[in-house]
Amino acid sequence: MKTHFLLYRLLLFLTVCLPSATLLADDGTAINRPYAPDGIPFTIANTPWKADLQGNHRAVIQVDKAKRNAVRVILPWRRPDLRVDTKRIKIVDATTGDNVQNIKAYSLTPEKGELAFMPKTVPGKYYVYYLPYRYRKEANDARYGKPWNDYLPPVDNADPAWLAKLPQTSSKLPVATVLRFEARSAFDFFTEMGTIATQRETQKLLNAHPENPILFQEDRIYAIRMQKQIPVRWTHTGLNKAFEGSAQRNEYYVWQVGIWTPRQNVDKVRLSFSDLKDTQTGAIIPKDQITCFNQEGTNWDGSHLSFDINVPKGTIQALWCGVQIPENARQGSYHGTVSVSAAGMKTRELPVTIHVSDQLLADKGDGDLWRLARLRWLNSTIGLDNHPVPPFKALSVDRNIITATDKNVTIGANGLPEKIEINGKQILARPLSFLVKTAQGDYIFQAANRSISQKADGLVTWQADSKQGDLAFSCTAQMEYDGYIHYDIKVSADHPTEVEDIQLIANYTPYVSEYMMGTGLKGGYRPEQFTWDWKGPYDSYWIGNTLAGLHMEYRGGSYHGPLLNDYKPEAPQAWANGGKGTIVVEGKKGSAATVLTHTGKMTINPEGRTFEFALLITPAKPVDTRKQFSQRYFHSLEKDFDHAAEEGANIMNIHQSRDLNPFINYPFVVRDSLKMFINHEHQEGRKVKLYYTIRELSNYCSEIFALKSLNHEIFVKGVGYGEPWLCEHLIDDYKPAWYTPVSGERQDASLVITGFSRWINYYLEGYRWMLENYHIDGLYMDDVAFDRDVMKRMRKIMEKYRPGSLIDLHSNTGYSVGPMNQYTGFFPYVDRLWFGESFQYDKMTPDEWFVTFSGIPFGVMSEMLQGGGNRWLGMVYGAANRHSWTSVSPAPVWKLWKDFGIIDAKMIGYWDEHCPITTNQDMVKATAYVKPGQVLVSIGNFDTKDHDVQLNINWKSLGFGPQDAVIEAPEVKDFQEATTWKAGQSIPVKAKRGWLLIIRKKGA
Repeated sequence: MKTHFLLYRLLLFLTVCLPSATLLADDGTAINRPYAPDGIPFTIANTPWKADLQGNHRAVIQVDKAKRNAVRVILPWRRPDLRVDTKRIKIVDATTGDNVQNIKAYSLTPEKGELAFMPKTVPGKYYVYYLPYRYRKEANDARYGKPWNDYLPPVDNADPAWLAKLPQTSSKLPVATVLRFEARSAFDFFTEMGTIATQRETQKLLNAHPENPILFQEDRIYAIRMQKQIPVRWTHTGLNKAFEGSAQRNEYYVWQVGIWTPRQNVDKVRLSFSDLKDTQTGAIIPKDQITCFNQEGTNWDGSHLSFDINVPKGTIQALWCGVQIPENARQGSYHGTVSVSAAGMKTRELPVTIHVSDQLLADKGDGDLWRLARLRWLNSTIGLDNHPVPPFKALSVDRNIITATDKNVTIGANGLPEKIEINGKQILARPLSFLVKTAQGDYIFQAANRSISQKADGLVTWQADSKQGDLAFSCTAQMEYDGYIHYDIKVSADHPTEVEDIQLIANYTPYVSEYMMGTGLKGGYRPEQFTWDWKGPYDSYWIGNTLAGLHMEYRGGSYHGPLLNDYKPEAPQAWANGGKGTIVVEGKKGSAATVLTHTGKMTINPEGRTFEFALLITPAKPVDTRKQFSQRYFHSLEKDFDHAAEEGANIMNIHQSRDLNPFINYPFVVRDSLKMFINHEHQEGRKVKLYYTIRELSNYCSEIFALKSLNHEIFVKGVGYGEPWLCEHLIDDYKPAWYTPVSGERQDASLVITGFSRWINYYLEGYRWMLENYHIDGLYMDDVAFDRDVMKRMRKIMEKYRPGSLIDLHSNTGYSVGPMNQYTGFFPYVDRLWFGESFQYDKMTPDEWFVTFSGIPFGVMSEMLQGGGNRWLGMVYGAANRHSWTSVSPAPVWKLWKDFGIIDAKMIGYWDEHCPITTNQDMVKATAYVKPGQVLVSIGNFDTKDHDVQLNINWKSLGFGPQDAVIEAPEVKDFQEATTWKAGQSIPVKAKRGWLLIIRKKGA
């Protein structure tokens, strides 16, 4: 046995000491090879052990034949985690499985642990678990409350008599042999890059490199993980200034430039690249095909980004670089340099050689996560253009009238809207106006030089300006194909001028003034008087009705996305004006309303002040009831889809934490089984969509260390902690988010990401990749942190790569504090809503249902979630719940839909003046689904008491009279028993219940 062990160590020694270039595997597994910096191998266990109460790492030790009261073990574990002495040491007898009770820790440091323990089985093996934790078996959110710390704390269970017999120092005790260190799995493995060098080894490297900063290069496989400690790998490879890598034709190849600042800060670091040239053939890879992701890139909105790179003293900074190898590149070795400059430092050059093979990599490496070729996705502009996407048409301009798919906007001489019309309804009672009040008088912004220009078939811009007294006004605006209008109004003065107030005045027609939500209003009927003072996370309101409305968003703040619970936007200062600003709503019920936006007193200087706002005309598109009733969702485990399909479900959302989609917002790890499942469902005529959003990102993301090197561009700054994997591999300086246990006691431990960053570009390319490779049928979005510009890109990607794909959006009243208003800008591009947790359906009035839940005023429809919803009231708005999400099944209602043929019916709700059926009770509403010769009527009692209801039926519109009518309630399981009535007979409706009636002509 001893001979074999020595041979094993020899092999490990050779593995560690051979030049790394000769060992790099073609599949990225070289990072997981064993290493033995102290002659003790670090390896991956053949079989994962139980993680709960033991953790992901252990040492395997051997106690010899002699019976001992205590043995000494020195563990050169080289740990990267913080607070080493706050974690329990657990020793298990490998033979019996018993915990060893008598343990004493003489010394615990990041470099090593010095222990004594009393063995029971001699000779025998023992496992020392030095990072044990309690495995979380339930999903939870680490964003809130105290930082998670799941590690078991130290305990002292040793027998005092045994402790008393121990020597003061462990050196007098017999020594147990450390056979190896093991990680529970490859994912848990520290690797050479996550195992620390000792202080002595670090000092040796420093002695060999007296310069500051110390520059070096590293392969993509060996991601630089630690910022404060150097990894053990560099103690045997050294810090290589020259880099050699091997790539294929068409590959996007990445590598790292490392900067270590052991002696002082280094600021204003910049990299520049030469062409890469094959000296044998003269072939060139031009330098414009090379970039440094830490230094520059393309932002989510298409704008150019440039970052300052400042490296504090004592920090190791990875700079990730990438080069696009041309598809037609000649085989050969391409040589060039990376030039590194910094403030107060002479430029230094690092040699780079890329050996290009004759093999072609068709997808640039996107299919192989280990290549990290997807880092180039960070700079993608996919979907960025000014062209309309279906169902929207190209804009047209006729003098000062802009038409956007049935929406007509008349632009006044000053650039502000004079009229806004949709569905034959006028939104504005008077032109929108902008007023500045001063002690010298009022100045209403007027202009006569308006200029309108169509920049593309999906974009029209215009501007106007004027000088009025000492004040100068300028208006810059643009309208997009979906009815979105963006304004910047700048006010400046010849000299500092005190103004009493600046007002944006919106006068709405009586029809549009019916409903309102936002700016602190929950949503429903518009109040006659309301004032908002910017104390809260709201930045917009919607006012409108079924056929016409307007969403007004006050912009210029730090964040205008929907996730108001994760991101706390500051009020736009131009409008809020340090707490002086208000938004005042006035107007009697049934009459025109005025919304006055006041800034209060402020000073206008020569440099001016910009007031930014945006409008969205609603409904964004016509309501598609056929889509609502023909696309029926199943939202649960994959194995249950077949049964749900038998009951009518034809679309499945694969949620995160499922076997086919285990890692949140990173559905790129499990592939083959996912593709097989999707293919099977397609053969059955069903659709499959994936949970995929932006809010948090799984720790299984292959690019995680590269993303962390971007210094909070993508990962939010935080105190660390969270799940043990994060503590052991990311160490600190991150904010943990949603956690889900994964089969095999794995941890999907996600991180909070910023709302607007280049990760959006990656996310969109990831969506494109899944459409092309998985053939998914769209996305399920569980709250997001981006805005409508990203949704536009998503829809364009869908239409290009898989037309007919769908997006459904889920939110709740917690994360978005009124999601219907916060997500209004998404609705042109969303197919279905699922609102949501904390919606108290039985407590909501009809106007609240209509405005905050139904989606109908915005051109999209919804489904119920919380507790399965209220089936009786939901059908008034065409809403059911989802199959298998709760115990409440929509299948009986779906069956009625099918039997009646609801997809061919015209839905006319109580909110429509042309609804052919009404009731005599204000709190009992009726919606008609009309077909020739028959109508399905949904009756819902929103009151807290029962009512006997008379139906008021417009028989003429139905095409038959009461004498020919049959009124019946078909049996619907768990909904209603079969019942019939005669025309004119009252119908009893219980509180919070209802009926589904079919009124048909006899013989129909």
